[in-house]
Order: sequence, then structure tokens, then C-alpha cells
Amino acid sequence: MPTGEETPRRNHVGTISLLIAAAGTAGARVALAAGPYAGAPWLHVVVAGFEASLVGALADWFAVTALFRHPLGLPIPHTAIIPARRAKIIESIVGMVQDEWLSPEVIGTRLRRLSPSTLLVDWLDDPQHLQRLGAPVRDLLRALARMLSEPEVAGFVERAVRRHLGDVRIDAATGEWLLRLVDSQATGAAFQTAARSLANLARQPSTADTLHAWLDHAAAALRKDGRRLVPLLLRRKVVQRALVDAACDYASSELAAAAERSDHPLRTRAFGAVRRFAARVAQGDGATIEQVEHVRQAVLDSLDGAPLVGELLRSLQRQLDDDLQTSDGALSRLIDRQLRSGIRALLGEPARRDALDAWVRATAEDLLRRHHDQIGLTVRENLEALQTDELVAQIEGRVGADLQFIRLNGAVVGGLIGVGLALLRHAVG
Repeated sequence: MPTGEETPRRNHVGTISLLIAAAGTAGARVALAAGPYAGAPWLHVVVAGFEASLVGALADWFAVTALFRHPLGLPIPHTAIIPARRAKIIESIVGMVQDEWLSPEVIGTRLRRLSPSTLLVDWLDDPQHLQRLGAPVRDLLRALARMLSEPEVAGFVERAVRRHLGDVRIDAATGEWLLRLVDSQATGAAFQTAARSLANLARQPSTADTLHAWLDHAAAALRKDGRRLVPLLLRRKVVQRALVDAACDYASSELAAAAERSDHPLRTRAFGAVRRFAARVAQGDGATIEQVEHVRQAVLDSLDGAPLVGELLRSLQRQLDDDLQTSDGALSRLIDRQLRSGIRALLGEPARRDALDAWVRATAEDLLRRHHDQIGLTVRENLEALQTDELVAQIEGRVGADLQFIRLNGAVVGGLIGVGLALLRHAVG
């Protein structure tokens, strides 16, 4: 391909050769008519060579120019061939591309040389390709996640939870499971988290405001019952503040200490009560199991889990949407890893690779034969969309440099022929 510096020189090679031939002819004629070598036999040979070179250069200039436009703007017959034969040229290009260069047989032969499974594995090695492959999966999961906020899904989950709670058996095995759960590290960590949260709640101003309201309500209820002294004391702000501050400070400090110390009395009593309850269930104590059944049934009868389940599902939907929105999320990276490892595992066996290759080739060849005319249609649409001047400029831009050298060759070959004929004429007298 010519470089940017070579293109201008090549584009003027033909013109320069024509000018040299014309100047040489004029100079040789002048030298032949007047000068120190006037009438010299060898000068006749030079004149003949330049004249033949000029004729060859002019003939090739005319031929090359006639391909693209009328020479000198004159409407000479059989010139401006490309503009005049535009439709025929387009059809020839379409037929050549569609029926020869990209025929179903040619493309099918090329497909049979390829291994689509190998290309797919190599394609997956690029992280950007893997993200593009995972993007439709992420979009599908995001669309499915939006269904979580639908009332039907919330109702289904609530019914499933109710049914699952109702089907759980309360027996000795349940008690043994509770005993293991109480002694596990997870339960200890959960107690610490709950105790710290309650300790923080006790220190919140809103908790104190709630206790003040409760005291006012209790004072009003006692006074309605006819009691005077206790309501009088409870309604005094100084007394209320002292009681509330003492209760909040004590609760906060005890809960914080219970969260940090495994031997704290509050923690010991709480875990001890759960262990004793679990031990009675593990021993098959009928009364304890019956109490649990009553509690479970009461919870199931009074449970209105639809709002809670709906909020949990909406929160989950938002979390999924945020995590799948970009390729950097944890779930997005998981999808990419699973796609890559799954496809590699699927194509790890030679038989599966061969089956995939055969299926891709057969499918591609079938689609190609059904829609092969789209190749020609695409070429035709793009060529017909070009104005005639644009089409001529594109063709000339790609072959013009070579045509310039054809003009140069015409001048050189014409000159050599002219010299040869002059020498032959001189030799035969």
C-alpha cells in the first residue's frame, strides 16, 4: 500500500512522463532543424523515439481518462465508461462477490477448516468478551429479580413459610438440635450482637422519651383507679427523669457487659433457661412439647407475615439489582466465573467439542444457503447508495496509482518502439 508521501508522486507519474515526452519531442525537433548536430542521423533516431513516446503517452492518457470521465470534457463515444456503465458494473461486482468470492461452497469450505469450539475457548480468555457474554445473563436475572416485589410472590413465600413451620416436627431430635445450637459459636455471636444492639437502644434519647410517655400513661391509669400518692410522684418530671435515667443506664451497662463477658449473670441465666428448655424437649417431656405446639400454633394463627415478607423481598430485589447492574458486583463476577468454567468443562471432552463444531457448521451452512442473497443485497445497497462521482472517486483512488504507471509504461514502450523502428529504417537504407 502506498504511503502518504508516495501517493502524490505516483498520482503524477503519468502526467510527468507525458510532459517529458512532449518536451523531448519539441527539443529534438529544434535540435534537428538548427544547431551543431542539425541533420545528424542519430538525431533522427532520437526524434523518432520521443515522438513515439509522446504518441504512446497520449494514447494511454486517453485510455485511462476514458475509464472515469470524458477526456477534455468532450462527449467522445465510448468514454466515461464507469459512469456510463454504472448499473452494469454494480451488477458485475454483486455477482462476483455473491456467486464467486463468497459463494456457499467457498464459505462452507472455509467453515470446515475452522474449529468453532477452539475459537470459543480462546474468545473466553479475554475478560471483556466474558463480560459481554455474561451481560445477557445479568439482564435476565435482573428482570427476574423484579418479580420478587410482586404481591403473588410475597403471598407464595408467606404460604411456604407457614407450611414449613407447620410441618416442622417438635420431638426429642428438636431438643438435641437446640442444645447444639445453644452451645455453638454462632449463637454466642448472635447474643453478643443482640446485646450490643439493645445496649445502644437503651442509650438512645427516643428510648427515654418512650419511657417518659409510659410513666405518664401509668400515672393516669393509677389516678383513674383512685390512687393519689404514686401518680403524684410519677407525674413529677424530676422523679421521672431519675427513674428513666437510672433504668436506661443500668440496662445499657448490663447489656454491654453481658455482650463482652461469657460469665455475666444475665448471659448465664438466658443461656441456662434455653438449655433447660432444650433438655426437656430432648428428653421427650410431653408437657414441654405440648407447650411448644401451642406456642407455634398461636404464632401461626396470629402471624401476618405478608408486609414483612414483602419488605424483605423488595430489599432483596434492590440488592440483586444493584449487584447485577455492573460487571464489578460479586454476583456478576460469579456469573462470569461459572460461565467460563462451565463452558470449558463442557468442551473438555473431545466428543462434545466435535459435536459442537458439527452443529455450528451445519447451522451456519443452513443459514448461509437460506439467506445467501443477503450478501449480494448488502453489496448492492451500499454501491447504489453512492453517488456516481463518489463511486468513480473510490475506484480511481484505489487503482489510480497503478493506472498512472500504465501511462508511464506507454510512454516508455512507445519511445523504445519508435527508436527501434527508426534504427530498422536506417539499417535498411
